[in-house]
Amino acid sequence: MDAMAGFSALFDESFEAMKRLAFLLGADDPENIAQEAFVRLHDRWHTLYDDNKALPYLRAMVVNLSRSRLRHLRVVRKTPPDVMLDELSAEAHALARQEHLRIREALGKLSRRQREVLVLRYWLDLDQAAIAETLGVAVGTVKATTSHAMTNLRKHLEEA
Repeated sequence: MDAMAGFSALFDESFEAMKRLAFLLGADDPENIAQEAFVRLHDRWHTLYDDNKALPYLRAMVVNLSRSRLRHLRVVRKTPPDVMLDELSAEAHALARQEHLRIREALGKLSRRQREVLVLRYWLDLDQAAIAETLGVAVGTVKATTSHAMTNLRKHLEEA
């Protein structure tokens, strides 16, 4: 498979996942974050020495771009607006959405690092080593952060 075919395949397989990752990390424009990450990866595609490193590199870029966007929003706006989701008409979907918002609100009360670790672990189902590589921290830090984050998340959900 030639280089651009590999990039196209990665894009087709991962764009929606990267967009959802940016959304779960709190970005107000997750599609733009995902697009920017793919543009940057495309610019550097010829320098990758191992195609297996492309997905972890892409995840790290989405995390970093999301962090940067959130920092920018804090400067520009005191309170960023919540992302509005399409309203669903079925009662069961409405209740599920309410629970989703409750959990997202509780995630928003966690520190940035705790939120990132939980999203990478439980949404992307990454193991501790992959999370450590994505965030640029030690595996022990991931373990401790996950433990603290789960404790804090439970506390915030009980308060709500």
